[in-house]
Amino acid sequence: MPCGPKPASSRGSPFHSLAGANPLESLGIAMAMLGGLVAAPVFCFAVVRLVKPCPVLSIPAFWFSLALVSLFLVEILLVWTRGAIGARALVGPPFFLVHAFLTLLLAPALACVLLLGQRSLARWWFVAAIVCWFAGVGAIFYQYGVAEALYGVDGLGGPYHAPF
Repeated sequence: MPCGPKPASSRGSPFHSLAGANPLESLGIAMAMLGGLVAAPVFCFAVVRLVKPCPVLSIPAFWFSLALVSLFLVEILLVWTRGAIGARALVGPPFFLVHAFLTLLLAPALACVLLLGQRSLARWWFVAAIVCWFAGVGAIFYQYGVAEALYGVDGLGGPYHAPF
């Protein structure tokens, strides 16, 4: 058994290369990215035109979205400081479900924060859509990194068994 510090990839860092991903996985990532190119501007436009004029909807949506984005930032700090495996060990089995939930909702929550607040970017909703698209794409790769650190590339090779 080798001695010395473990390489970063074995500590569960989600920031490793996706080299060697299977072609079907790459197709899924590409489709998600292309779908986001349409979904982000449509969502941002709808938020500005339909939700922002109605304070009964916009105020709770803003605060709920701000909470989601804040929780996502806390999770990133936790994974950055402890690694995905350390974060999972600290939080326990609900970690991956919460992580997946926050990752999937990051782009729409960020859109709501940018477009619904007192000092919003509603006039520049298209800029907000671009920012949200980049955040969503980054979240996709972050999700893959955390999942592979916890469960391995095939769902069987990591320190935990995949819940899916």
